[in-house]
Amino acid sequence: MRRSLATGRIEITILMLPGFPLYELAALCDTFGIANARARRTVFTWQLLSSDGLPVLCSLGTAVQPARAICGEECPDNIVLLSGDEAIADQKLLAWLRRAAARHSHILASGDAVPLLAEAGLLDGRGCTAPWPLQDSLSETWPDLDLQDRLYVADNRRLTCAGKKALIDFALACTAEALDERSTRAIADALNHDRLRPGTESQHICPAGARGIRNPTVLQALEIIDAHLAEPISTEELAEQVGICPRQLQRLFKRCFGAAPSQFAMQRRMQRARHLLHQTQMSITEVGTALGFVSLSHFSRCYMRAFGRQPRQDRLRLICD
Repeated sequence: MRRSLATGRIEITILMLPGFPLYELAALCDTFGIANARARRTVFTWQLLSSDGLPVLCSLGTAVQPARAICGEECPDNIVLLSGDEAIADQKLLAWLRRAAARHSHILASGDAVPLLAEAGLLDGRGCTAPWPLQDSLSETWPDLDLQDRLYVADNRRLTCAGKKALIDFALACTAEALDERSTRAIADALNHDRLRPGTESQHICPAGARGIRNPTVLQALEIIDAHLAEPISTEELAEQVGICPRQLQRLFKRCFGAAPSQFAMQRRMQRARHLLHQTQMSITEVGTALGFVSLSHFSRCYMRAFGRQPRQDRLRLICD
């Protein structure tokens, strides 16, 4: 982030949009507040804004009072966008962001705010990240986005972050640049943040479905399964790739998941299918094809077996809800 030439401080303007996660606001302000205390001087300052100057309801339903509204001619050095998934990119906001970008402001979009930068056209030709549940819908709407599986990405004054805990990692990276690594480790300790994670680290702490699993063979098998959802491999092929016999692999999966490798792989395919149905506009046939099903009827039967309803019913239910 940019340091003000006038004050020598890193001045941050946080724009709160409806439904923004209160956790993310606390993640930034607590990290920067502890950094100031550690440095025994004011390194970071911040102010809260809203689009219209009125209080903004956060994710908990609590109204947070901003200092003021955004000003059309204002171009802060550093802008942070915090948003819920229902925020609307109105033309006034998009024009303000474009104007700030044209005047070389550093703009960070966290979590559900990333689509706002894409809508404003400010991610064109730049690397970016977003929370992984959003990435499919973003790729569908803006197919030219260079989306990356990272905690945060900085590309020529455009910054994007996966949000939640990753925003602490980003804030700690800012303190490391403004102070030093030793101070930053002390700040992380004060936040009970176990380690300093670089922005290049994957959002996936461990392979999907592997919570609490420590067996390296099982973890390797899970990574292979997730990499071949559209082209499922047999238990024999999977066992060969992880270096054990099929019977050993069967026993490991039965002990860890209560299911055979092939059953677990089908569960992962169905979870992926449901995610695509809920998060994209892909047709049911396109979703089935993307996951390697040669017929819609086979896909529908597997989906029904997994979730107790047809894909079409599941998508209609989501719309009605």
